[in-house]
Amino acid sequence: MLKRIRNSLIGAIGAPLLRFLWLTLRVSVEDRGGLLLRPSDRAAIYAFWHNRMLLLAPFHASKLSARRCVCLISASADGELIARIVERFEIKAARGSSSRRGKEALRELAVHFENGVDVAITPDGPRGPRYRVQQGIIGLAQRTGALVYPVSWMVDWKIELPSWDRFLIPLPFSRCTITLGEPLQIARTKSEEEFEAERKRLEDALLELETADQNSPHLA
Repeated sequence: MLKRIRNSLIGAIGAPLLRFLWLTLRVSVEDRGGLLLRPSDRAAIYAFWHNRMLLLAPFHASKLSARRCVCLISASADGELIARIVERFEIKAARGSSSRRGKEALRELAVHFENGVDVAITPDGPRGPRYRVQQGIIGLAQRTGALVYPVSWMVDWKIELPSWDRFLIPLPFSRCTITLGEPLQIARTKSEEEFEAERKRLEDALLELETADQNSPHLA
């Protein structure tokens, strides 16, 4: 009971604080795949590293509000806090991970996708290794035929937490560049080698966005 009350309070406080932080940021968007030009297009999968999840909810509310979205969030206690916050941005939470309720969560996400709802996943979460794409998102993309959009962001002023993922927290009034990468169509595979090639292709696309963000002249 006390945990539920605590989680509700954190959700109630955390969402307004995140909205305020977002409003202070000087945001620019690089939409390489033209996603913002197709607000009612077929449902898609968004892939972004675990340490960059903080800005997903306000970005979606600001730029992609015409598209419904569900986010895969860990079934842990920490995941419950995150779920409470993202739900206040009109993003549904599907609870599960590679270690808890993984298969059930992926089936739930597939149903959401078939109903026209975008799916957001941190492919290296919830425990890492950092910047390593796990198998679940590849299997989901193959099952649904969804396009996968790599997403990343970078700010000039930030705090990097000493967690496994080096979680990033933008500081108010930072310049922020959000990059929506070219969408990937994940091919169906017949062998472990082919599956690994598709997994590595998405991983490389996400790493390329991170490198591009770090080299951006806007954040120099």
